[in-house]
Amino acid sequence: MFERLLLLLWHGWLRLRGAHLARGARIHPSVRVAPAALTLGAHARLYWGGDVLCHGDGALQLGAHSHFAPYFYCLIGRNRLTVGERVAVGPRCMFFCHSNGIPPDVSRGDFIDCHVDADIRIGNNVFIGAGVTVLPGSDIGDNVMVAAGAVVRGSLPSGYLYAGVPARKIKALC
Repeated sequence: MFERLLLLLWHGWLRLRGAHLARGARIHPSVRVAPAALTLGAHARLYWGGDVLCHGDGALQLGAHSHFAPYFYCLIGRNRLTVGERVAVGPRCMFFCHSNGIPPDVSRGDFIDCHVDADIRIGNNVFIGAGVTVLPGSDIGDNVMVAAGAVVRGSLPSGYLYAGVPARKIKALC
């Protein structure tokens, strides 16, 4: 009973700070986030030990009945991480909308100043296994499975299982 009351107070505080939480949405109090950057659909969940790092117009939008398992990391910056409905993200997954990137023409001394910024989009009915890394600009289609430990870069068309580093099409899903 006491724990439920604390959760209600936590969600009330998040709403006062600008979070948009639909009915049944839950965010564990250990998740580090700027509340104004959050939009969670009905029954969406952010489990414990996660980080959502945004600033400016950066935002995380999590669709209905979707969840991020414990110890997730989202470096969004000023970009957007948009996750569809009925998406399951395994533990220790990382999403980078903002990251270091080394263009081919940069001099050796400038590496620290090179950055890549791009939105990430994840479709509906997606399963992302444990420890997956999703890089800037990635677009994961609907009805996709990404195997544990994969690194996603670019577009993953709908209807397939992907695995590996970088993630490659393995087989069509039913």
